[in-house]
Amino acid sequence: MSTAYRVNRKVEDAEIIRLNSLGYSLSRIADEYDCHISTITLRLKALGIPPADTRRTFMEDIYKVFTPNQLETLADKLGPHLSIKDHVRNLILKDLLNP
Repeated sequence: MSTAYRVNRKVEDAEIIRLNSLGYSLSRIADEYDCHISTITLRLKALGIPPADTRRTFMEDIYKVFTPNQLETLADKLGPHLSIKDHVRNLILKDLLNP
């Protein structure tokens, strides 16, 4: 793997790190900057940063620390009127608006 600096880079390391931290998939980051997914993968690897976990088991990994009672309470809050995606989005917005 080359560590040479290339002046023709389409995206700065900081941007890759920022989008990866937000949970964007490698393919989404590559599409955003019109480059190949392997470019993003190699840049993160060179920086020693693991790619964001965008697998479908993402929420299951989060739920591992919840008690059965906590999961039941969450399930009661959610349903056809509120998805987990909307709930998480609302929590993040609430946190950002009330620091």
